[in-house]
Amino acid sequence: MNKFENFGLGRFIAFTVLLSFGLAVPLGLAHDASPHAPPYSNRDKVYLNEIYPILTDLSEVGTAVSDTALGLQSAPTEECKNENNFYQGIVSDLRGRLSAITPPTRMKPVHVKALDGFSDYITGLNLYVSACVDKDTQMRSKLFYQGTQYIKNAERTMQSVNDFIANPKHIPARPAATDQIKEWCASRWAGDSQQQGYCIKTQTESRTKLGELLQRYPRGTQQNNIILDCTASWTDPTGAYNYRMIYFCAMDKIN
Repeated sequence: MNKFENFGLGRFIAFTVLLSFGLAVPLGLAHDASPHAPPYSNRDKVYLNEIYPILTDLSEVGTAVSDTALGLQSAPTEECKNENNFYQGIVSDLRGRLSAITPPTRMKPVHVKALDGFSDYITGLNLYVSACVDKDTQMRSKLFYQGTQYIKNAERTMQSVNDFIANPKHIPARPAATDQIKEWCASRWAGDSQQQGYCIKTQTESRTKLGELLQRYPRGTQQNNIILDCTASWTDPTGAYNYRMIYFCAMDKIN
């Protein structure tokens, strides 16, 4: 089987309305929703309705990429490059729209995971563009393959987002910020108490500075959007924040 067949990208996010929750949930997953799952708050519902059109648009892009990826491998360089640049631009814009939305506390793990999926998708499409312009046949094939792996990983990530939305009890709880910092530093510097102490100190200081930045730049400002984007970039797969790098990232871009 050709490595570009059966992407299944059109299955990224297909939504229907689940009346018992009163919000949009993934088609095909609604029947798995636990009757014992805690109900969504009104703020959760507002958030999910905000991200609904973004995820729906991503699903449509996924279908288009799935339909054209195989043919573009042998297409003329400019056609291949322009087509993938077009899709990459759309996904980048969608990610920007998503990162501008502030999730309620309970939905932050969902938000971070979704942003990770978008980032992998963008990386995959960028690799496709690189493949389009590479004149070495072997390298071109390698870049296409690498791009496909990123896109497939994005698909798996977005499926996890689907699962969280359909089964809210599976959304991981976020620990208190101080506990999160201690856990993160302990895992990063296992067995080194001195480095753990230094890590906790710098992370806590950075978190305080980040809080001051958020007070200075309210939601809706360009600077606040930069902070949110840096937060998404420096949040690990477990949902833990690297406050030090978030602060450095934000200050660098704001200044």
